[in-house]
Amino acid sequence: MASGMMVEGQWRIDRTNVDPRGQFKEIPTTFRDRVTADGSSGYKAEAGRYHLYVSLACPWAHRTLIVRELKGLKEIISVSIVDPIMSNNGWRFIDAPGAIPDSVNNTEYLV
Repeated sequence: MASGMMVEGQWRIDRTNVDPRGQFKEIPTTFRDRVTADGSSGYKAEAGRYHLYVSLACPWAHRTLIVRELKGLKEIISVSIVDPIMSNNGWRFIDAPGAIPDSVNNTEYLV
């Protein structure tokens, strides 16, 4: 399995996220706002506006799928699910049980 990750919009497989002692340096998230019905957050809830990319290998990914289901957003937010095994090129969309291809960008890899 590759040890790459997305850093500021670029796929990295180097060790830029590790300090000199070899410990992981957490990268601050840039997503702090919410999607609201009226758009007061700057992000309005509209069908077809958002698409969720998920890897079931991620321990937090199931939470996004659960919230999407509980909030009744399945018809509003579409989803793609990558292969749970990451390659050096990133997460790959494959034809496998549980995987859902990228219907927005039609790409082979999520990078």
